[in-house]
Amino acid sequence: MKPYIPLASAVVLSAFSVYSVAEPIKPIPQESGFSGSLVAGLSATSYSSNMISGLGNDISESNIDSLDEGPDSESDVGFAFSGELNYTFAKTRTQLFLGNALEDMVRYDLSFQAGVRQELADQSIVYGAFLFSAIPTEVYADPYQTGTDRDETDRDSSGARIGWQGIMGSGLGVELSHRSVELDDEEAGLDLFNQGLITADQMDDLSREGDHNSLSLTYKVMLDKGQFFVPELNYHDYDLDGEAMAKQQYGTALSYFYNTPKYSVVTRVFYSHFEHDEENPIYGITEEGDSFGGSLVLSYHNIFGWQDFSGIASLAYAESDSDINFYDADVVSGTVGLLYRF
Repeated sequence: MKPYIPLASAVVLSAFSVYSVAEPIKPIPQESGFSGSLVAGLSATSYSSNMISGLGNDISESNIDSLDEGPDSESDVGFAFSGELNYTFAKTRTQLFLGNALEDMVRYDLSFQAGVRQELADQSIVYGAFLFSAIPTEVYADPYQTGTDRDETDRDSSGARIGWQGIMGSGLGVELSHRSVELDDEEAGLDLFNQGLITADQMDDLSREGDHNSLSLTYKVMLDKGQFFVPELNYHDYDLDGEAMAKQQYGTALSYFYNTPKYSVVTRVFYSHFEHDEENPIYGITEEGDSFGGSLVLSYHNIFGWQDFSGIASLAYAESDSDINFYDADVVSGTVGLLYRF
C-alpha cells in the first residue's frame, strides 16, 4: 500500500469537508482565529489513461503497442489526505485560506490555493487566490511512443482565481480562473517524427503546454433548513501551444446537500462536451467528446462520541469519452475515513 493522494477520493472528501465542489463559500466565522478541516482516509482507485503516468503512483502502462487502442485500467489502494486551513479577522470580516483546489478528476490534477476572502456589507463574499501545483502530476514526455517504456515528466500549473459568491444577497456565484501549464520535457510526437511519420510542424501541434482559462456560474437554491441544491454552468478554454490539443469545453453540473445534526449527504453529477480546435496530425480528424460522472459522500457526525469528528464514506466515478479511443480516460474511487473540523 502506497502513501499517495488519489485524486478522485480527494475530490469527494474535499466536497464534504469544505463544500469546495459546488456550494458557495461558507460564511466567515464571527470570531477571530484559526479554523479549517482535515481529512484522512483509505482509498481504492481504478484509473485508466494513455497520457497520465501518475501522482506519486503508477496509474498506467509505460509501454504500449498501439496508438489506436484505449487505455487499460490500473488499480491501487492508498491513503488519502485533504484539507483547508483558515485564519479569520472577525472585525474586518476577512479570512486568509490555504488548501486544496480540486477540479477535474479525469485530468488527475491536484492543485492548492492560497488567498483571501472578504465579506461585504450585503454578506456576499469576494475572494482571490493563487493556484499552484504542490504535487506535480506526472505525464509521459512522449505519450505516442510505442514498443518501449515511455519516459515520465512533471506537469506543473500555476495561476490565479477570483470569485464573488452570494452576489447582492442572492444565491448567485461567479468564478474566474487562469492557469499556465508547463511540462519539464514536452516531447509529444518525437518518436513519430523520428520515424518520419509526422513533420516538425505537426509535432508542434501536439504540444500540451499553454493556458487554461475557466468560468463558472452557480446558484444556491434553498429547499429547507439544511437542504439545498446548486446548479452550475461552466466553460473551459484550453489555449494550448499545440493547436490540435487546444479545445473549448462547455459543461453543467448539479449538486445536492442534505445536512442534519447527525449525518450529511452530498451528491454531484456533471456533464460536459469538448471540441478541439484543429485536426489531430496522428489521426486525421479533429477530436471531440464528452466528460461525465458523479460522486456521493455520506457522513456521520460525532462518530464514537468524538466531538468535531465525522466518519465519512464516498464513491466517485468520472469518464472522458473521446471519438479518438487513445484519449479515453476514466476513474472510479471509493474512500472511507475521518473528517476533523476545528
